[in-house]
Amino acid sequence: MVTVLTIVLWTSLAGVCYSYAGYPLLIFASARIARRWAANAGQPVLFNVEPTETELPNVTVLIAAYNAGEQIRQRIQNLLDCDYPAERLQILIASDGSSDDTVRLVCEFGQANVSVVPFEQRRGKTCTLVAAVENVSSEVIVLTDASTQFETMAIRRLAKHFVDPAIGIVAGKVAILDELGRESESLYWRSEMMVRRAEAELGIVLGVSGAIYAMRRKLFVAPQRPTINDDMVLPMLAHLNHRCKFVLDESALAYAVSSGGLRTEFRRRCRIGAGGFQSLSVLSGLLSVQHIYQAAAFVSHKLLRWMCPFLLILILACNVGLLVMPGYQRLLWIQGTAYLLAVIGLFAPNCGPIARFARTASSFLVMNLAILTGFFQWLVDANQVVWNPTPRPTSLPVLGTRPAQE
Repeated sequence: MVTVLTIVLWTSLAGVCYSYAGYPLLIFASARIARRWAANAGQPVLFNVEPTETELPNVTVLIAAYNAGEQIRQRIQNLLDCDYPAERLQILIASDGSSDDTVRLVCEFGQANVSVVPFEQRRGKTCTLVAAVENVSSEVIVLTDASTQFETMAIRRLAKHFVDPAIGIVAGKVAILDELGRESESLYWRSEMMVRRAEAELGIVLGVSGAIYAMRRKLFVAPQRPTINDDMVLPMLAHLNHRCKFVLDESALAYAVSSGGLRTEFRRRCRIGAGGFQSLSVLSGLLSVQHIYQAAAFVSHKLLRWMCPFLLILILACNVGLLVMPGYQRLLWIQGTAYLLAVIGLFAPNCGPIARFARTASSFLVMNLAILTGFFQWLVDANQVVWNPTPRPTSLPVLGTRPAQE
């Protein structure tokens, strides 16, 4: 029994460490090697391509909205103000059974390139997007939501990559702002963007920021069953089915104000956790040998992180069972201290290195508790896809044009 507990404990600990530290280091190193090979081969830098006005594709910005009456006017105006040829831009709002004045407010714009599809029955975001795409005839679809705003050049910076016929998916970057308009990104989000950047350099697609990404209309693949995490499933299905190239252009910016509040963030992560387990049956294409590298990245970056709550429980339980062995009392003390620090971080002000470390520990704990809760929600109802959007402020700071990031 001691041998079994020892193996389970250290295997579980290795899984957690690999998911949060080992895999990022591995993917960073792989991306760096690939970058050097590309430089030695003299491959062109796609980000420097600047197509003419006539070369830019026709674009439809698609938003699935539920009771977005407080935000939709500002959101549409933000899109109309973007620097993109008006004759090549369509804005389509798909109302997911909204019971407020969302549909009326969209109709009041009275512009030919702004339209609404008023679905009467609420079916969830992904189902609404799938149905709305049937109304899209443009070459490129830009998917976003009602609670963010685009930087002025965002659509152009997404669309320019589609001049290359091999590119099928382009993702932008979401900047999280506080109430004063200052960037307020957590350590987890910054590290997540670093991993995504490295994966993109290797042509690996494991989801995008749902607030800003684009794909070719002809590559859109409807999931075989409803799912919550549309911003992970839709790009992955397009990539798996069509083997198209993927670009992450961080100069294409969307802005969102932090929702604030631990309870709101916990509910959001619960939903993402449930959607993660829900997506496993949808992404069965990863089992193909031709997608082995994509599958390995998916297991390392996604699946293993979804398993981390269970691994943490196993680590603690096995540690208690091994207290009679030398050294395991110290390991339990380290675990107890870490969890205590995480609890303190829930209430500590965000000032000073110790407080910031404690808040990082609490974010890690809350995230794993949310994934665990999402798992049980998925067990209770695997087909649940209807959810309330995360409440965010109804107005964003005035945004201008930022220079393209290198």
